[in-house]
Amino acid sequence: MSKVNKSYVRKGRKYKPEEVFDKVPLVKGKRKERVDFDGDLIKITSDRLFVFRDNLCCVMCGIKGSFFIKERCQEHKAYHFNLYAEVNGEEILMTKDHIVPRSKGGPDRVSNYQTMCTICNGEKKDTLVT
Repeated sequence: MSKVNKSYVRKGRKYKPEEVFDKVPLVKGKRKERVDFDGDLIKITSDRLFVFRDNLCCVMCGIKGSFFIKERCQEHKAYHFNLYAEVNGEEILMTKDHIVPRSKGGPDRVSNYQTMCTICNGEKKDTLVT
């Protein structure tokens, strides 16, 4: 089972959560704010960053995201931050999961998101976990 999405292009160093969260606004506005991180403008108003700021830990297994990496999808030019946990020397990508899945009518809102590692998210799929 892949724990890290190999289709991402990485750039730069690891960032501590507080380095990123210091730039995230307290309240999400309508503007897509971007902040310079070592020469790249990174969107800091993404729903994922708001979810991760509230909880760095996977709600199912409890592993904690400990660093961000600037990455981009191979087909995109803009970088974004992905959160990773490290367990036994392996990086595990943390995700923004829908509490009530979209397939079951769940909205795309910060209030319907939770932090989950890719392993647990793959096991959960589109089920409701209570």
